[in-house]
Amino acid sequence: MNPSALDLFLRACFAGFSLILLLVSLAAARRTKGYRMTMVALSFLVMTVISWLVLLSSFLGWSDFEMSAWLVLLELAVLVLLYFSLLKR
Repeated sequence: MNPSALDLFLRACFAGFSLILLLVSLAAARRTKGYRMTMVALSFLVMTVISWLVLLSSFLGWSDFEMSAWLVLLELAVLVLLYFSLLKR
């Protein structure tokens, strides 16, 4: 499958934003040294791995990790909502 420019843009946003949230959650987990923040950081690690595999599948032809643009957009919306929930605190 040849991804469109919009697909690549959404996948890059998904990968970049998940990486940013992983770094923020790792810093918070290190500062608080709490079990909950460690679990949050681990969940963001999983999201980051998934997002980078989806992005790399566009270039390497890994059909197992392909996601539709709508699914990537929904995952990106989840990350944005998580970001806003962390921001409020």
